[in-house]
Amino acid sequence: MHGRLGILGGMGPLASAELLGTLYRLNLVEPEQEAPSCILLSDPTFPDRTEAILAGSTGVLARRLEQALQCLLDQGADRIVIACMTIHHVLPCVAEPLRRKVVSLVDLMVDEILAAPRRRLLLATTGTRTARLFESHERWYQIEPWLAFPAGDDQQTLHEWIYRLKSGAPGEECLCWIDTLADRYEVQGFLFACTELHLLHRHLATRPPGPRDVIDPLWTAARDVGKLLENSLGRIQSR
Repeated sequence: MHGRLGILGGMGPLASAELLGTLYRLNLVEPEQEAPSCILLSDPTFPDRTEAILAGSTGVLARRLEQALQCLLDQGADRIVIACMTIHHVLPCVAEPLRRKVVSLVDLMVDEILAAPRRRLLLATTGTRTARLFESHERWYQIEPWLAFPAGDDQQTLHEWIYRLKSGAPGEECLCWIDTLADRYEVQGFLFACTELHLLHRHLATRPPGPRDVIDPLWTAARDVGKLLENSLGRIQSR
């Protein structure tokens, strides 16, 4: 496999470490020298993304993001996945040459939604919701009919669960709570629009197949890393 994938993680560190594990589990090859080449920069010192968005002060966050992306490129990354959905809000503030190397997780999700359109509940941090990250996407009009959003109390509970997962809380209880939302919001699946929810895949794998599906951009990136490195998966983030 040609090319080297950069992963900007640490936001939180468990999610980006899980992404690396998922990538290699989904791309087991012989000999191992043919497996994907990755560079993980795990930096938990990034400021809290939701707090910065709610405070209307994202300048420091954007500068830190630009520095980290440049660091990955200096180490030889050909394309970069940022293992944090909320920080995508400040990506347009980053210099265009750096943006052009980033695979947008939002784009990956939009592609997956349109490939299998059905009504799904979007699960994201309060920062992502406040920033209207999906509503500002250029293809919003195409995906809007297929999206539902948690109401106020459910959104607050979801945000609290995300931070519990960051701290290592077991995911099964969180997944059981998420399951209760399907009937209440009349959806056929879920959109894991927070990378922390990628940690729930280990629990999903132990469950029998059901009628509700999950779209997770980290899973998509890991599954299709070869296409990603060939620039045939994921739009270049140039906005």
